[in-house]
Amino acid sequence: MRKLFIILTLAASVLALAACGGKGTKKSEKTDDGKVDLEKVAEKMVKEAFEGDKYSKEAAEYYFKKNEGIKLADLAPEYKLDESSKYTYYGDERDVLANFKIQEGDTYTKEQHIENVRRIYAVTRKAADNGINVYGFEDKSDKDEAMAEKDLEQMIQDNMGSTILGIELYIGNYGWSFLKDGVLHRCEVSLLEKDDVKKGYSVKMYKGLQKSFDDTMKDAEEALKDPEVQKQIEKALKDAAK
Repeated sequence: MRKLFIILTLAASVLALAACGGKGTKKSEKTDDGKVDLEKVAEKMVKEAFEGDKYSKEAAEYYFKKNEGIKLADLAPEYKLDESSKYTYYGDERDVLANFKIQEGDTYTKEQHIENVRRIYAVTRKAADNGINVYGFEDKSDKDEAMAEKDLEQMIQDNMGSTILGIELYIGNYGWSFLKDGVLHRCEVSLLEKDDVKKGYSVKMYKGLQKSFDDTMKDAEEALKDPEVQKQIEKALKDAAK
């Protein structure tokens, strides 16, 4: 059933096939006519998958390194963390998340948050194939604009927030993309708050859109019409029913 789920996910999402242009697919994972063999890819993913608890620090460490080539420790702050929640960390093949929450009685400021954004921006830039962070297709539809460098200072300025009647309005969410092994990955840094009190920040990374949303949906529709894709889905469903 696990392999079936992966096969259906691969076929339906198409992100691993059409949107990513098939990059990273080995010759052994293709059929004789050069098409991607979804079953072989699924078997490989099952074999390589993390076997521990997905809601664990170990899962986050594993998938930040495997998916993005980044160490969890490089994303963490210097302050002591409150890791009591089950949902502090998460990691799987699609995305990985870490919540860096302050301990009770400690404080976390807007200035600290912005400095953490700067630091994490530098981490992903170092991990990027071309040494830059870009807008990505989540921000821009045009390819040239999506692949252009996203300026850190401008992003910070655009997200400074404002003060109205003495009340600070600051969301503290930042996002950008970076190329890793020829594939666009997305990084999101978000402010953690509870009852309007700043509690730290979270970092989430995942494979982002490789094309504009409209183009991705068109590719998905075409891929699902492919007789080979339909054949492999039908075979997987029959195998699961045995």
